[in-house]
Amino acid sequence: MRRRRAVRIVLVLLALFVAMAAYRVLGVYEFRSGECTATPPRQFAATYPKRLTVMTFNIEGHASLLKSGHIEDIAAVIRKYAPDIVGINEAHRGTWQARFADQTEQLRLLTGMNVAFGQSYSFLGGEFGNAMLTRGEIVSTDVHELPGTGEPRTMLDSVVRIDGGTIQFYVAHTSSWGPVNRETRRTQLNCMLAHVRSSRHPFILVGDLNAPPDAPEIAEFLARDGMRFVGDPKTPTHRVLDQRLDYILTDPGWIV
Repeated sequence: MRRRRAVRIVLVLLALFVAMAAYRVLGVYEFRSGECTATPPRQFAATYPKRLTVMTFNIEGHASLLKSGHIEDIAAVIRKYAPDIVGINEAHRGTWQARFADQTEQLRLLTGMNVAFGQSYSFLGGEFGNAMLTRGEIVSTDVHELPGTGEPRTMLDSVVRIDGGTIQFYVAHTSSWGPVNRETRRTQLNCMLAHVRSSRHPFILVGDLNAPPDAPEIAEFLARDGMRFVGDPKTPTHRVLDQRLDYILTDPGWIV
């Protein structure tokens, strides 16, 4: 009797694993070629704001499936630090993982900030991607697809007027799985750099790059001309891995 029960449990777990794998591969994963659609560099206007407080936050929106009040907790942290602008990774709108809620609209209502969303992929009527919250005026938004195979990744590109200035604010999310996706991540970072170099205004680039600063592809990216690291590279942002995976980067014109 116990053996039969154990077999049933194993079969149920196996069926769940197969179902989730099928969902990811058939419903989510894509192949995007290595081409990057960045425009040539444009004339740069030094429209720096007087002062900004910036936050980057991978909210792991899927946690809402099992954790009630997840978005409320996220909003409470944002209100606590009162940032002027926030980059959001892993936001869900209408997905089953988010219990079909629009997390960007929830955050807008709970923080009183303006919101922009950039879809990375859609499935079964729901959307997943990056977002931005700001107390400034959102002038325009664009979404740049990043090359790679697997879960689609993008970079949200927004022009924002705030604190007497105008900035280009980028929110990016690169492929996960550490060394396994190193070359894919390197290609995505190169594409991000091409977009950033076409900025018309002072830029801030934030997001989850899914590798620590000493990873070869991240080290190369951070060493490129025009990229300035903000913060302490040794401070971890992922509790489980005890690594920094999340970044705030700027052009050299900012005083941090």
